[in-house]
Amino acid sequence: MKSTHNIYLIERNRSILALLLIVPITSLGALFSTVIAPGATGQIIAVCCGIWLLVFPLWWHVSVERQQLKLRLAPDGWAIGVILGLVMLSAILASYWSAGRYWLNIPDIRARVTQMGMNIPLMVFGFGTFQTLVNSLIEEYVWRWFVYRHCARLWTQEQAVWISAGFFTLHHIILLVAYCDDWRLVVVGSIAVFVAGVLWARCTKIYNSLLPGYLSHLAADLALQIVSWHILLG
Repeated sequence: MKSTHNIYLIERNRSILALLLIVPITSLGALFSTVIAPGATGQIIAVCCGIWLLVFPLWWHVSVERQQLKLRLAPDGWAIGVILGLVMLSAILASYWSAGRYWLNIPDIRARVTQMGMNIPLMVFGFGTFQTLVNSLIEEYVWRWFVYRHCARLWTQEQAVWISAGFFTLHHIILLVAYCDDWRLVVVGSIAVFVAGVLWARCTKIYNSLLPGYLSHLAADLALQIVSWHILLG
């Protein structure tokens, strides 16, 4: 009994440490790239943070927990993923065309992106394609495969859904504040990201697969890239 309790405490402490070493990293990258050092320095730091997000969960899972790597992309729940994705894509585009483009300070956003050296059309399309196809999968791997699992060790699975979604929202709030002058966009955007995080974490909880979350995340990111292309390239 004592041994079981000790194992529980060790796993709990490991999960706390794992979350401390990964959750703030995205916020750190967002802060440096948009507020502290916009430009080449900030982008380099953001890239380093991105590499950490990619490598750290794998290293932790294999070296610290001594587990075999199992990223499950089984077809379970693919239909839900597609439906959710289409709903999210439609909602994002409708919100932008009906209100978002009037709330956004587009000249200011273009100036900030130019300051970061990201205003070249080919770079905009390349970055958008990467965000849609690759980064959406990386975020599911980080926030649902790694962060959600460790949250579930510290709280109930249902609580972990909401808490991991809250962690997922933090760096998006920083980006929204950096690029949006209108507080309405910050509030609405933050709520939308949080709700999406809850839905994707719930998909992982129900289907034990990253596929439904990835498919809907991909569609949501595609909508955001369409919006970005319109803002940056007219």
